[in-house]
Amino acid sequence: MKINRKISTMMAIGAMLCLASQSSMSTPPTTTYSEHDEANAYVGFQWFTGETSLTKPNIVLGIRSTATDISNNVTGYDVSYTYSMEKSKSDAVRVGYLGGLCNNGLATAGLGYSFEKDTMLGFVGILNSYVKVFGEIDGNKQLGADLELNTLPCAGNRDVQAFNPA
Repeated sequence: MKINRKISTMMAIGAMLCLASQSSMSTPPTTTYSEHDEANAYVGFQWFTGETSLTKPNIVLGIRSTATDISNNVTGYDVSYTYSMEKSKSDAVRVGYLGGLCNNGLATAGLGYSFEKDTMLGFVGILNSYVKVFGEIDGNKQLGADLELNTLPCAGNRDVQAFNPA
């Protein structure tokens, strides 16, 4: 009787182990997404209506810091400095908030300071990979538009990892 009890206990344990190993093998890999933070420096050229010629654009130096959540929503900020090649002096500095999805373009809005005009700036626009377009108003209530081409792709590439749960 003791031998039968031991054999049946061992068989029950073996059956449970077999079932457990089969169920873990049949589970497909699970995809998980994590947040992705990045900060990148960039350079570019900027053409501003009424201020820059096609042959002498402003030079742009900037830093963009972004965070991308699991839904690929991007938030962050962009700081840029522009130097006028036409006038051979500092042009402006701008700080803007970023938000949105790269597929649709990131919205930007912010403030800046024009060294040339000695006044504050306000701007709104849109950016995507390698390009930024925005409208601006200065403290003298003059409107302007900007096209910037830069070296930075759009943010939003999040880390994706597949794994089998334990």
